[in-house]
Formats: sequence, C-alpha cells, structure tokens
Amino acid sequence: MYLYADKLPEGTLLQGFDLCIVGAGAAGIAMAQRLAGSSLKVILLVSGGPADRGAPAEARQSLYQGAVGEFLRKVDPIFPQRSRLNMYGGTTNHFGFWARPLDAADMMPRPGYRDAGWLISQEELKPHYIDAHEFGRFGPFNYDDMDFWKRVLYARPFDPLPGDQLEGAIMRAQYEENLHDFQVQFRDELARSENVTVLFNANLLTIGTKADQRRVSELKCSTIVESADGSAEAGASFQVRARTYVLACGGIENVRLLQLSGGLGNNRRDMLGRGFMAHPLLTNAARVHFAEPVASDIRNFFREQQIRLKAPADSGGEYRHMVEPLVNPELALEYLMFNAWGVLAPKHKTLLDERIGNFRIILYFRDEGHKAIVNLNWEQTPAENSRITLDQGRVDPIFGQPLALIDWRLNDLDKRSASRALELTLAYLRDHGAVREEMITDVSGAADSWTFPPHEGALETGDHHMGALRMSASPDDGVVDMHSRLHSVDNLYIAGSAVFPTGGYANPTLTIVALALRLADHLKRVLG
Repeated sequence: MYLYADKLPEGTLLQGFDLCIVGAGAAGIAMAQRLAGSSLKVILLVSGGPADRGAPAEARQSLYQGAVGEFLRKVDPIFPQRSRLNMYGGTTNHFGFWARPLDAADMMPRPGYRDAGWLISQEELKPHYIDAHEFGRFGPFNYDDMDFWKRVLYARPFDPLPGDQLEGAIMRAQYEENLHDFQVQFRDELARSENVTVLFNANLLTIGTKADQRRVSELKCSTIVESADGSAEAGASFQVRARTYVLACGGIENVRLLQLSGGLGNNRRDMLGRGFMAHPLLTNAARVHFAEPVASDIRNFFREQQIRLKAPADSGGEYRHMVEPLVNPELALEYLMFNAWGVLAPKHKTLLDERIGNFRIILYFRDEGHKAIVNLNWEQTPAENSRITLDQGRVDPIFGQPLALIDWRLNDLDKRSASRALELTLAYLRDHGAVREEMITDVSGAADSWTFPPHEGALETGDHHMGALRMSASPDDGVVDMHSRLHSVDNLYIAGSAVFPTGGYANPTLTIVALALRLADHLKRVLG
C-alpha cells in the first residue's frame, strides 16, 4: 500500500514491522517486490513521491551534493550529484539497464593481482541472476551460448585463432522506461500489496542503536517541505521501528548514513567507507585501421541491436527470434524486447596469466569498416585509500548534515591493467587484420599521469559505486558478512553494490538485483 509521511503528526512512531527497507532504487524495490505477498510485514522508506519519473526535484537532489578528492576533481568534479538520483526508483530513472553477470575470475581471489574475492560462488548466485533477468525481460540466461547470439544478431565475432587471448562476450540493455524504471514496473503491485507499506517523503537522518551498538533500535527520519519557489526545508520528524533493517540507498549514501550514525559498522581497521570503486572508462582509447573493410557480420557483432524474442510456451522450450515487421505496436507486449551487442573480453586464463583487472572492449566501426574506435572499461582494485568519508566543512541545505566526501583514486596496478588491456587488444586486432593503430589516450607514466578532460581521450568514471562496505569472512577485513549483514550489528543489512568485494567490468545492476533477491529470500527464512 502507498502512504505519505507528509500526513504524519510530528513525533509519530511507526512500529510493528518485521522489516524496514530504506531506499527505493533497484535494490530496495527488488526486495519489496520479492517480499510482497509474504508473511512479513514490510515498510519501504522512499525519499521521493509516487509520481517521480525522469529527474528528481532540485531541492531533493541537493541532498546528493558532495565533495570530491583531488584526483576525482580532475576527472568529474560533479560526480556525487551527477551519477545518482534522489527519487522514487533511484538511479534506475536514468540508466539503460546494461546487464551482464560477473565472470568467474571476478569472484575469486587472484594472487598477484588482488587478494579480495567473493564469499558467494558464481553457481550459488546463478538462480538469483536468472530471477534478476526477469526485471529487464532479458529472455534466456545464456550469455555463453554464442551460437544463439550469432543467430539473433546476424553476426559473428572475429574467427578464433590459435593463441587468441581475447574472445567475444555479450552485453544486454533495456531502454523501455516502463521496465528499467523499477518504480513504474512494480508500481501497481506495490500499491496493492497488503503486507508492504511504501512510505513516501520519508528521509532517514540517523540510525539509533542500543547502548552497545549491537542492535538497531529505531530510525530517525524527517519529511521535506517544498515551497512553490523550489526551496525546501525539514518537515515533521518521525521514527520507525522494526525487527530488522536494510539500507538500500546506493553505494555512496549507505556509507554516509552509517557514518552519520556514529560510524556504525566500522571495525578496528577503520574499513567503513574504504575500498570505494567505480569502473574507469576510456571511451576513446585508440583508433585502429584495417587494410580491408572488416566483414559486415563481424561489425554487426559489435553493433547494438534491438532483439525481439518469443518466449517458449513450456518450461525448457526454446526462445524464438522474431524477425517479421511488428505491424501492430500493441503486439509488442507479447514479446521480450531488449538490446544486445558483442564486446571483446579477456579469456579466464588470460586474466590469471596477466594478473590484471578484467576488462571489456567495444569497437565502434567507421568508414565502411576500415577504422574502429577502441572503447575500454575495466576493473579497479579495491584499494583502501580510495574511500568515502564525511565532509565536516559542508552540510546539506535541508537537514544541515555533513555531505559525503568521495576520494576516488586509482593506483599503479589500475593503470597497468588499462595499459596491458590495450596492448592485448591491439595485438589481437593486428592478428585479425588491423594494420595500424593510433593511441588517443596516454597510458604511460604513473597512476597520477592520466589523460584528463577535456582531451578527446580523457579518463572517465562510470556511474557504478561499489565496494565501500566490503563483504568479508572476517570482521577485520570488511564491513558485512556473506548475507550482507553488518559484522557488528545483529539486525542491520546492506543491499546494493557497496558490499561488492570486487567489481569486474560488468555493469553492476544485474548483480545488485540478484543480491537483493538473495537477501530477501534469506530474510524470509530468518524472520519467518
């Protein structure tokens, strides 16, 4: 059901819930949808309102201002407010749901590159990945079935050669707003739910705990009162009590809220907020030239295309690729429609041998296939000096609380990963017909010597906030356990990419949703 915190009297105490989820982006909505119809009484706290779509109100978005460290200031000085949205649906409102699961090499420790690894196996996460696929209506979970993708893309990757260190891989995207805006896709289901209460204009300020900080006792919240001139101020305060709590406010705000609550969840190594990762990106890393035009079906592999599939009538049946013109637009509802394309990625053995971060290459072909731009996105190491803290010198304009300070950093190993990824890519393309290349980005020198904006080959950062509340087996090595519960707090969990021990190269949303569904199932067992 939908309720509105604006209508609560000052000092209201909301209680009697089994679970309180704070934040209604991809993770929070996925959990609420999974728990709808269960025996648990759930409340979902939403900063925005039910009509939110596209972009948040300016005053509400001001809460997502923040400071950046010296390195990030050179790359993207407005990163904190540009890369996330404070509204119902969260950042799902401005993304295309690029989807791919993590690779096996992403989830395991890799000696000589990084010690961090996941406590969850790829096989254990697979059922939740399959369920997460339904959120984008992506069809079969068959990223490795290259014969299938050759058929539906009318394409093929480069023909394999002995000694190839790269291979083709598949990405998908969902641009239909009714699907990738999670609050739109699940609006009616959550509004009708008898056991899930969606409370709008509910803004968490701090987390109250018992004296020993082992249990959360209540959440201290407030509404926002917006004026006709666009200004805003704090409204009525209220409290929420539940048996168990989940923070699902994104990879930056989850950290800030714990820090605003007295450093809740921190350990003796001061790990709270450390290991913050994003995906470094070089959209114009190099330009390659071929003596002859690359075959059209190979170029098709790297060209993003809309796919239309007919789901099988029976479980275990085959998906059919539909090529007939869609005469009646209403018939689109009968199909699975999404976008897909191919990339180049290192083989598993290549990553182990090279001891570098995972990466993907998109090739953008020009001039009838004689030229291609190399676009590189790669994995960052979870370095502890890349971190999120509070900026004690700046406060938000509504509640007067310190803003986040994001000191994103890259190290020499990250630069080596980029440099070696480009060397491997250019060598692969030479083996497959390239005769000349031009570097656009300078990847020589130390970690602080990058190509920065506004240069054509400038380093960019993907809008993927990961790792600052790392999942770990030991409380000394991270913040949450294998079920995303804080090591030091018995009834507080984290949903979202902040728990990622490593990032791989894949866009994180599919993994975020898979982990959220896994957590929802776990809490059903624990609380039920």
